[in-house]
Amino acid sequence: MPQDPYEQQRRNAATYGALAGVLFCGASLLALAALVIPDILLILVVLAGVGVIGVVQYFTWGWMLEKYRIRDDDDQSRS
Repeated sequence: MPQDPYEQQRRNAATYGALAGVLFCGASLLALAALVIPDILLILVVLAGVGVIGVVQYFTWGWMLEKYRIRDDDDQSRS
């Protein structure tokens, strides 16, 4: 069933807002833990590296290459 595009945008905005809030709370807790236990800084650097690799993978394989994908006749839905 088709939905109102503005309704979908509002839902997406709420979801992204909640995700940003959860990520902010998690980062705040990790920063507080790093202040208390300085050895956690190494773990934070490793997590940041994994995040950067994930972002590069997303842009390379998920976003940029999708534009250049060769479409087969089988990819289109048959009516």
